[in-house]
Amino acid sequence: MHRAHRLSLLLATLAALACTAAASDDPPGKSADEVLAAMDRTSTYGHPDEFHEFAGMHCYMAGNYPCAMAHFLQAARYADKLSQLGIGLMYLNGEGASRDPVAAFAWVAIAAERKYPQFVATRDRIWAGLDATQRAAAAAMVDQLYPEYGDASAKPRMAKVLRRVASGMTGSLLGFGASSIETMTPAQYLGLATMPGLASGSGGAMPPCGASSIDGAPITGCGNVYAQWRWDPKQYFESRDAARTGVVTVGPLEQVRRDATSNHPASDGNQR
Repeated sequence: MHRAHRLSLLLATLAALACTAAASDDPPGKSADEVLAAMDRTSTYGHPDEFHEFAGMHCYMAGNYPCAMAHFLQAARYADKLSQLGIGLMYLNGEGASRDPVAAFAWVAIAAERKYPQFVATRDRIWAGLDATQRAAAAAMVDQLYPEYGDASAKPRMAKVLRRVASGMTGSLLGFGASSIETMTPAQYLGLATMPGLASGSGGAMPPCGASSIDGAPITGCGNVYAQWRWDPKQYFESRDAARTGVVTVGPLEQVRRDATSNHPASDGNQR
């Protein structure tokens, strides 16, 4: 797979995020610069998956591949499927690590666990390029990675962070859990940085109100930072999944596909 195609897959997935979750006046089909700018306007307080995903994408676009790999690996522990995909594609291209098609398949297979069409198609293309020995090694590597990075453990890990941080916010902010995006003041937003568990995951200073976030909604600093869907694990994962569903024609690759994650339990979205 050509490097430009792999990169476009990452950016197309990110661009899809900007057109979901909530109403937006922005047209679909955002450029890479627009998507990266939207990341900068989105609060990642209490969301280590987004914090490391966004940081990783910035590093990747700057050509700092070791930095990108390090951030994607952190995000991958919190069930961030885009970061898991990014790790796989970087192994495929030898970016931030030695080129390793076996590791590339294993990571993309974990990323494709929720059957996002683009991710499944990418997994199948990599699988088609492996020989029998590589396929055996790739399947074994999926088994090694899954206990740490598969949804069965990564989703509960992320849910635990969401609940812990949300518990510190409940009662501290008037209207916590409401859907309103009009009620948070800059002072309230900046006050979040001093709350336990938030400062270390901060996405930076308060972004300007009125711009669009990566979710396509007004930026979280204007109130959406404590909308209920951002802190309820089930709703949060559903919103992230919705951004990456669609229809992809895999074609003849379907006949040579082996779903290396088929022996692993699929997540039902319920959180412990």
